[in-house]
This record gives sequence, structure tokens and C-alpha cells, in this order.
Amino acid sequence: MSILGFESPEHKEVEFLTKIFPLLKDSIAAHGGDPDLLAYRATKSDGKSASSGYTTVSFGTFTVFRIHLRGNQHYLSIPVTFSDLISPDFPKKQAPSEQKYIRLLVTNEHSISVYTNFLYTIAGETVNRYPKEWSCCSRYMECSNAKHCVHPDKMFALGCGYRKILNSGRIFYGDNRNID
Repeated sequence: MSILGFESPEHKEVEFLTKIFPLLKDSIAAHGGDPDLLAYRATKSDGKSASSGYTTVSFGTFTVFRIHLRGNQHYLSIPVTFSDLISPDFPKKQAPSEQKYIRLLVTNEHSISVYTNFLYTIAGETVNRYPKEWSCCSRYMECSNAKHCVHPDKMFALGCGYRKILNSGRIFYGDNRNID
């Protein structure tokens, strides 16, 4: 509970995320990821300014995006990994302090809700772009026959390179083999 005018610095960020979080989880699930691995966490202000800090949305150990709706500057920080998905119509800025992120500015013309579909897209794409740790596990034949990863431990399965290949529609083994 908060009294008007005395909300926490991350109040607007959490309010927006609460609205779109079910959509983000749906996108994760549609790409074969475990939606329970999606989480957000607000950072504290640095003490110098109440407007410092942001809220990070992560999938496992991978940052999906950061949201900053504190103070006068409002923006989303998108990992450069997703730069190819950013619409040329979105106002953006590269901050020298954040070389691994691209800021999408939240303005009167581009309110935070304008970015909802884009955030849905990168949430799902996070599953596909999760860093590969190995090529495949012992379930490669079962996965090939099912045309998707069947490993019961979704967090473990994120590190599988063959899972990514299956998600792209290519199948190397089994009855559904489509690569020679």
C-alpha cells in the first residue's frame, strides 16, 4: 500500500510490468521455454538521486530488457543482441555508460505501451538466443521425433544447441529428419 505521492521509485515500472507479464510469459511458452523462469527485479537508487536505478526483466540468467520510468528520463534498455528486432521508427539512443544496451526512449509520441508488442517479441526470442552450452543431450532422438525439445528440466535444456536448431524447423535425426 502506498499513499499518493509517496510511491516507491520503481512503482511505475512494476505497474507496467504487472500488466504485460502474462503476455511475456505466453511468448516464452510459445517458444518452448519455461515461463516460470521469467522474473523481474528492481534495483535500488544509488542514493545520490531517487531517479537512478531500473527494473530488470530476466529469463533464467539472461537479461530480456531493463525498464527505467523514474525521474524525467524514461526508457527501455534492450540488449544489443536484439538490435536487429528494433523498429527504425522507435526513438533510440546509445548511452556511453551502457555499451551492451540500446535505449528505446519513452516519449509523448512513444508511450511505454507502444512497446508492448516489441517486448512480447523479444521475450520469445530470448528463448531462441539463450547462449548455447553444448550441442545436444542424450534425448536428441526423442526430441527429433517430437520436433521440439522434450527434456523435462527446462532450465537445463536452455543450454542445448539442438533445441535451437529444432526451433528453427531443421531436424537432423529420426523419422522427421529433413536435413541431408
